[in-house]
Amino acid sequence: MPRKKRQLEDARPVNIYMGATERLILSVIEVRRQEDGEERDSPSEIVSDALRKLIVETEGMPIEQIEALRRRKPEENKESKRSPKKSDKPEQ
Repeated sequence: MPRKKRQLEDARPVNIYMGATERLILSVIEVRRQEDGEERDSPSEIVSDALRKLIVETEGMPIEQIEALRRRKPEENKESKRSPKKSDKPEQ
């Protein structure tokens, strides 16, 4: 029987590179979760769980703060990354 999709509605594919050790870690977590009967056993779910844990426990940022950033209007999230043009520089 095929597995039921458990992706979030707004999920998008992302490519990441992992070394052999990281791939092995992902596989070990996947097998352990399957053996324990956990539903969140796909690589995407494992990485998502790890990112959430990292931002909350290591970076000290609550998920609610991340959600608030996500709900902001796109123009509020953009930061100017362009370098100033000659016409933008003050005259000397």
